[in-house]
Amino acid sequence: MSWNKNIKRISGNMVIDGTLTADQIKTDSLTANKFTGATEEEYYNFFDDTTIGFNSFTVVHEFDFPSTELNLVKGRHIKIEYNAKLATGTSGQVSPSVELQTEIKVPDTPSYRGIGRGYHVSFPSTGMQRIEFNGNVVNRFGCGSVGAISSYRVYRNLHFRQNVEQSELVVNGGFSGISNWVGSGGTFSHYLGTAYITQDANADRAYFYQAVTVEVGKKYRFSGLSYTNSNTSGAKLHISTSSDIANAFLSSDPFSANSGNRTYTKDFIATTTTVYVMGEATSSTSGQYAVFDNFSLKELQEKTYVDVTTSGGQIVPTGGDAYVYHHPFGATSSGDWAVVDTRKISYRTVPFNHYLQITSEVYLGAETITYECRLRIKHLAFGDTLTTEPSKVLMQSRMIGEQSS
Repeated sequence: MSWNKNIKRISGNMVIDGTLTADQIKTDSLTANKFTGATEEEYYNFFDDTTIGFNSFTVVHEFDFPSTELNLVKGRHIKIEYNAKLATGTSGQVSPSVELQTEIKVPDTPSYRGIGRGYHVSFPSTGMQRIEFNGNVVNRFGCGSVGAISSYRVYRNLHFRQNVEQSELVVNGGFSGISNWVGSGGTFSHYLGTAYITQDANADRAYFYQAVTVEVGKKYRFSGLSYTNSNTSGAKLHISTSSDIANAFLSSDPFSANSGNRTYTKDFIATTTTVYVMGEATSSTSGQYAVFDNFSLKELQEKTYVDVTTSGGQIVPTGGDAYVYHHPFGATSSGDWAVVDTRKISYRTVPFNHYLQITSEVYLGAETITYECRLRIKHLAFGDTLTTEPSKVLMQSRMIGEQSS
């Protein structure tokens, strides 16, 4: 099959006579529901019948989390259900505790994965720095820490926000004068920080406009304010592909005279490199005028925010940016066991035999490789015996819509 870069879509079935590898798949080119067999992988482990000593960790289960099919980057999850019986040998109550640790042997390959370029936002509280990322990168965070390649910081407050307004693109949208604006079909003026467009004796439409440069495919928000009263014309706001109001592709409902202060807000995807924001006096009567204010056009972006500790130093300079990485195993060295999750319960027993359950869930972030894993248990019930009952581990690798490096 020959490929043409101008083709944007493949309709129907695509037959690949060969191998399709992860580096040939782009985030926006092939979605998970087009895969057969590789969208989500699940692995199940069962374990039972291990005796745990007092106040020392015992390995109760070892298992491997296989690498992903087709070497595709996927979100990696481990869910654990640990069940046990504590034999107290007494009819009285005992108040012990049990601790479960999930550990992974740090691989020889780089154990970090890039999150993206982070930008300083603020210091929301003492010792914490808020960092911003472009787009949705929530799936790139997981257990452990974040930082530069060789720095490790605790993080919290991970948020994803849509339609975050960027810098203002309209110049003089508050109408301190009429510079940067053009009137058409009427008399254009300003008064006390507002724009006036007055219908003249001609039959053409009276409006004013400003050309704004945008990027095709990006999302924008346009807004403007119309003041109307018994003395004014009706009004409309528009977005056009040219300076001709007839080419408007978005328009407000007509704001009738005496309808008060009315704000029009509309989001749209740009299909041209220039748009024209407009205000129109809808009356055809000579001398009738419409009043406008607060014209705005801003790009809308998706953003991810996270708060990172500054203990040990900031990972992003104030007012600057830096590339940030996810470290699922913190500073633990390659070949050593890293604790990725700890669960502890304290309880009061029933007489003689007490049954308990601890659950744990770990998200390792986005990866492709095989992990060596183990579970360790410790209990603090001196003189009593803790025995593993039927327990299980569920591992899941799922498509997250990207093949990040």
